[in-house]
Amino acid sequence: MRKERTLTALLLAVLLSVLAACGNDKAAEGGASSSADSGKQENVELRMMWWGSQSRHDATLKVIELFEQKNPHVKINAEYLGADGYWDKLNTLVAGGNAPDLIQLGNNYPDYVSRGTLLDITPYIGNQIDLSGFDEAIATSGKLNGSQYGVNLGSNALGIVYNTELIKKAGMEPPKEGWTWEEMEAYGKQLVDKLGKGYYAFADQSAFTHYVGNYVRENGKSLFNGSEIGFDESIAKSWFEMWDRFRKEGIIPPAEKAAAYLEIAPDNSMLVEGKIAMSIIWSNQFVAFQNAMQDELKIVPLPGGGSQKGMWIQPSQFLAIGKDSKHPEEAAQFIDFFVNDPEATAILGSDRGIPGNKSVREVLKANADPVLLKTYEYMDVAVNYAREMDQEMPNIADWDAALRNAAQKVAFGKSSYDEAAAETVKAAQDAVKKAQK
Repeated sequence: MRKERTLTALLLAVLLSVLAACGNDKAAEGGASSSADSGKQENVELRMMWWGSQSRHDATLKVIELFEQKNPHVKINAEYLGADGYWDKLNTLVAGGNAPDLIQLGNNYPDYVSRGTLLDITPYIGNQIDLSGFDEAIATSGKLNGSQYGVNLGSNALGIVYNTELIKKAGMEPPKEGWTWEEMEAYGKQLVDKLGKGYYAFADQSAFTHYVGNYVRENGKSLFNGSEIGFDESIAKSWFEMWDRFRKEGIIPPAEKAAAYLEIAPDNSMLVEGKIAMSIIWSNQFVAFQNAMQDELKIVPLPGGGSQKGMWIQPSQFLAIGKDSKHPEEAAQFIDFFVNDPEATAILGSDRGIPGNKSVREVLKANADPVLLKTYEYMDVAVNYAREMDQEMPNIADWDAALRNAAQKVAFGKSSYDEAAAETVKAAQDAVKKAQK
């Protein structure tokens, strides 16, 4: 009996030893002891890069924090700048093979597709990224040659924002939609005469790329027609001549003063300081500018009067994924969260434009405060002065820098109109050729 009990114990010990060994083998092979089976998720770290004003930074950081709370295994490191300097930094990162996982881009995204920077996110559409609530034209606006490279973050339009209090102070009626360049100039001259020294009618935005785009479009041309530049030196010369005349008439600030203000965000703006009455902004910037000042702002379409409509409705920005991202699924999930999640979209509002998701749009409009509602109402007006947008010029950041340089040389009397026009056209041609190499 004793021997039998001893033998049974020995057999049981051997059996337990075998089972333990099998268990260890399974663990080594990623079996029952793997982190996935124990309910744990791999920690993921992403980088996101965007440009904008401080209010955009604050809202975006809140959305990142909210996403991390709901997805505790994901950490998103934020990299953000103002519009000035953003492209230089992004291009440096791209050139060094260190592009972020999530990249905010404009309509220049084809430049980055051609450079092999962006991931084709087509496989993620309908899976991690749900665009079923988007209008078809908006949902597909990030497509190029049959592949999708970005998700539209909002629609947008240029407009002239004006300080109603300065207009009242001058005892004048506010500017009216449908005005011509000649009417705008006459209005500006009258306004500065009434406001007196130290005030200006408009910001000097002779170097605003898309304002030039509006000007050439209404004259039947384009910055880029899809294969080559669509404007010539004569129209570039007339642009510089017009702005220099504005400068000499005192309706825009002198070169020294204008050079200190970029007028691309509320952080650095004579409009916000109450020294100019009008400035060109994108409609999605309206809330940020209004929140930065006490005087009430309103917005009207750009001047026209040419042979065609110059304005267009433009996707404001896209959110794309870097081609070398190690975690594209999580990056795609964040994009979906960014454009569809009710809490996230409520935080973001319309800062990046009118949202593409129809449900989000209706909620925001229904709950919009009077300031935000003006943005929606302006878009209803802007469409009447808009036609189909042109394809954006390749390497437009290069041309933007050249335009700014040429405009400043004219402003400081260092270049003639002809020289500035020739420089501007050549820079545009070089930007296009660079993309075609």
